[in-house]
Amino acid sequence: MVTVADIDRWNSEQVREVFHRTREQILACDTMVTEFTNLSVFETWSGDTATAAKESISGTIQDFAKHMEEAASIGNAAQLAADDIDKAKASLASIRADAELLLSTISPEGRVDGPLPADWDNWDESERSEYRSAKIALQERLDNLLTDAEHIDEDLAAAIDGADGDLPVTDVDPLYGTSSITRRANQVKAFQDQFDREPKSPNDWSMAEMLDTNTYDPVYRGVNSEVVVKKIDKVPGGGLQRINAFIPRDSVNNIPHQNRGDNRGFDPKAGPEDSRVSIYVDYDNGVIVMRQNPSVEIPSGAVKVDEPTFGVAQDGERVQVTFEATDPYAPFYDQKVGEWGASTVGATVRGTLITSPLDGAPQVEGQLTNYPAWEVYDDSNSGTTTPMYQYMPDASDPWGPARHLPGHHKVP
Repeated sequence: MVTVADIDRWNSEQVREVFHRTREQILACDTMVTEFTNLSVFETWSGDTATAAKESISGTIQDFAKHMEEAASIGNAAQLAADDIDKAKASLASIRADAELLLSTISPEGRVDGPLPADWDNWDESERSEYRSAKIALQERLDNLLTDAEHIDEDLAAAIDGADGDLPVTDVDPLYGTSSITRRANQVKAFQDQFDREPKSPNDWSMAEMLDTNTYDPVYRGVNSEVVVKKIDKVPGGGLQRINAFIPRDSVNNIPHQNRGDNRGFDPKAGPEDSRVSIYVDYDNGVIVMRQNPSVEIPSGAVKVDEPTFGVAQDGERVQVTFEATDPYAPFYDQKVGEWGASTVGATVRGTLITSPLDGAPQVEGQLTNYPAWEVYDDSNSGTTTPMYQYMPDASDPWGPARHLPGHHKVP
């Protein structure tokens, strides 16, 4: 965990030096690409020698172009980290200034410390309450800063690893502003923690993305997804089956709240963060993973997440999954009836599915709630994605959860 002392040690200008160095590399590579592209010494050659020379030049140009892209990615990641460091230091300075007004200090470990004011005994209860509230609010600001600093530190570490050539590099995510090398590092670690090896195949990488509990869309405010993993007997060559439950609208009414939706239709390329709930049945690695993403309340932007539950039964290649996921903003969830309240009134996302790879002819059957939308895909080891099942409720209905969650339908 990043501490206040760590933020004090950060130097944004040193990080920006990485950005400047990558700019120099990009210019040098660009010059070389131009020179090789305009090279005319082989134009008068013919035969096999000419062909080999042209292929060699083409490969060299591609190598320089790839290096330029990687350098740009590393530089952008470093630039973003440097800007975030400046913001973090400014926030820390503001917190320290406010702590001084309360006759307190900020410890290197991240606590608002300090003795009570000398004339505390002469204060009335309202003054004491105001002082305590101010100190609690200041600690919350400090805690939020340290959480943000943790993400900055991850991006910075990933940028350094990328600069050292330790990680494959892709572009910085233009939507979320997060270095994709950070995401790749998180995915590798999540996969290694589960399987004691690095991901290799495309299905391995899909599972690595599923296992990574970090969220990257800013609307989630850094709240992690909940992921539950259970083992099954391996079915070699069985591939990966993905079950997604998503809200097609951008928002829905969910008494007494309004929730943010996924705002999409059926998409075989949808990732784990693009749905409310996802279940991956990985026959080759012998696991089933269920993931529930955080719920976002509108208009406050408050974020909560609940842990999904599921049971597994297996008969050879056939796997049965019975599952339930509760929206933390669902009716009755926050009332005295307890967490089971939503289940009692049928206001949960739930179902039972039986899936099987069947040697290249995947099948799925069972029953699911009438809300939200559902999609099931089979990803073979050869790289082919086959839609197995799709169900779309009335996508225009803003009252979808209230109207349709209590009901269910058969699959297929």
